[in-house]
Amino acid sequence: MTTLFRRTLALLFVLALAACEGPTGPEGPAGSQGAAGPQGPTGPAGPPGSNGINWPGPVPPEFTAADGIQGGAAYAKWWTTDGGGSGTQPPTAVSADFYRCKACHAWDGLGNAASYANRTGQSTLKASRPDVSSVNLRSTIASSTYQELYDLVAHTGARALDAADNAHPDFSQVMSQDQIWNMVKFMFEEWVAPSELYDIEVMGPQMYVDYTQVPPAVVAPTITYSNIGAKGTASVGKTIYAQTCSVCHGPDGTGIDIGGRTLGQFFREKPNEAWFKAKFGEAGHMLPGLVTDLQDLQDLYAALVVVADFPN
Repeated sequence: MTTLFRRTLALLFVLALAACEGPTGPEGPAGSQGAAGPQGPTGPAGPPGSNGINWPGPVPPEFTAADGIQGGAAYAKWWTTDGGGSGTQPPTAVSADFYRCKACHAWDGLGNAASYANRTGQSTLKASRPDVSSVNLRSTIASSTYQELYDLVAHTGARALDAADNAHPDFSQVMSQDQIWNMVKFMFEEWVAPSELYDIEVMGPQMYVDYTQVPPAVVAPTITYSNIGAKGTASVGKTIYAQTCSVCHGPDGTGIDIGGRTLGQFFREKPNEAWFKAKFGEAGHMLPGLVTDLQDLQDLYAALVVVADFPN
């Protein structure tokens, strides 16, 4: 058998096998995913951003020049000379409503949510007193710029001051720009947080009038104060008292009657108000700025809460 003949037979055999091959089988399952490759190098840093502006924004020169202590006195009675006013009570028919910011917003600025939660007003059978506001001024301050807070206090273009309702009046007509800036500075820098001096608990429903009773009766929550002066030192507070307060109130706080209370009793029963008077005064009776440092106030509270030293 020649070589050519053998090659021809082999080729014919291969062709015969190819002609007899069956169909292609189904594709097998995909293989598992391979491991991730190594992380590439960190790219170059981007250019620095522009400097931001600290909240609440650029400080106006009027705010810098303002007097926050006088602003606190204005919050209590804006028309007094201590508060930067003329000293003459404005002749309007509703003086009890809007001559004192604290009447609606409370000494602590928390409105009807805290120390004034049980304070009656015109809609709760006290015709001579305005309703307590539901506005939380502390939250308003935290979310306002200096100018925004100024505009809120001034309320330019609002109703006249002597309108008998609960809407905020136009104080720009009766308060100077300096007075308003003083009040803005007071709210931003001089207001003391209640938790620094005492704890307060409000228990019960929001105040309302129960007209199912005859005569109608006010239903009010119960307010409890605790831990008065807990952050202070009583011995230090007694020294501050002796140096600053005793000349008028006497060695044990019984020298002046404060609405039927001794000074110690006033601090224990009205801790929401006592610090305000110590820091911002009482027009016609006590000058503003006697005790302004927070630690001094805390120490004073710690001392005056002790009944043995400052009795009722």
